[in-house]
Amino acid sequence: MARVDLGPMNGISSATVTSVTAELLGQGLISELPPETIRSGGRGRPKTLIQLNPDAAFVICVKVSINEIQIVVGDFTGQIRHSMHHPLTTLTLTLDELCAVLEEKIEAIRADVCHTFQHLAGICLAVQGVVSPNSGLIIWSPALGFRNAPISERLATAFGCPVLLENDANCIARALTSHPEYAAYPNLIVIMLGYGIGMSVLIDGKPFLGTNGSAAEFGHTKYEPGGALCACGRRGCIEAYASDYALYREARAMLTLPPGDSAHPSDAQMQALNQLAIAGDPVASQIYSKAGRALGYGIANVLALFNPDLVLITGSGVRGFEAMRPSMEEAIDEALVEELIGPSRLIASPWDRDMTFLGGIAMTLHATDLQTLASCSSCGSGDS
Repeated sequence: MARVDLGPMNGISSATVTSVTAELLGQGLISELPPETIRSGGRGRPKTLIQLNPDAAFVICVKVSINEIQIVVGDFTGQIRHSMHHPLTTLTLTLDELCAVLEEKIEAIRADVCHTFQHLAGICLAVQGVVSPNSGLIIWSPALGFRNAPISERLATAFGCPVLLENDANCIARALTSHPEYAAYPNLIVIMLGYGIGMSVLIDGKPFLGTNGSAAEFGHTKYEPGGALCACGRRGCIEAYASDYALYREARAMLTLPPGDSAHPSDAQMQALNQLAIAGDPVASQIYSKAGRALGYGIANVLALFNPDLVLITGSGVRGFEAMRPSMEEAIDEALVEELIGPSRLIASPWDRDMTFLGGIAMTLHATDLQTLASCSSCGSGDS
């Protein structure tokens, strides 16, 4: 945008805008668009547009999930510039082994891209399960065989930069809240369906994390005491009925499905099961109906407790949402009087790309902006 538009937007004078942008240009944090990209039309002198310099800094976002580690590089504008995928048997790793793998892979990707950017601002570690961002602990994850493991400080020491530890659902919620379609909802619930079931709660636009960061574990609230076995080791959790592994566990004994790891079904396996439900297969339809009922009763509890503006359902498991929807809506209507449902909206958001990384990149950039400013300021004022 143009300098002349920044003043009114931020409530500052044009002289202040000129001074600040000159400093940021000198530090390499922003850049002017080349003349050919300046919009034409109208009378008078054309505006010079400025933008964030994508190469001013970069962040690395690492997603640890069952049997794989994915690493992406995000630039200073929040866009993904580089990515790598590493299959790995995560459940057999010790904490030391996981840290060694992460240090090796992060260093490799940093070496590949460091010449492109001014500096590494920070790292985000997005993990399935229960984490404590404040203390840097992985409390429990279905992808790992250990619990209560300190990891952030070790990686921060290895790479000399801040390391954020985040639940993957919170990363997804962060990406969605920046979307214009959802930005108008300050009280937002994001439910992520996939191998497991996660949730993020935003109150007045801010995430609610709880005492140690493990709030909003929607998937591990109870639907049926003593019911189906959950990956957490307890019985009757919502996740034990509506997650990918739960759906596939019930279907595999009764339906012919693609071969693979039945305990950790692939997207191809889940797509095959979902297609059977869409086609009206009675067994598959019944399985998804049961899942929708568990999901519906859980959402009814969320509506009664938080009275949100919007409940947004997303994640890779949203592929089966339409098969779950009728029984889910029926369960919500059974569980709550109409006044408790109120004006809260419930919609599904398509999962055409993994938003975990976009959210993790955005969170890391936001958390490290002051350090980036200080770093670029010191470089700009020295002899370098």
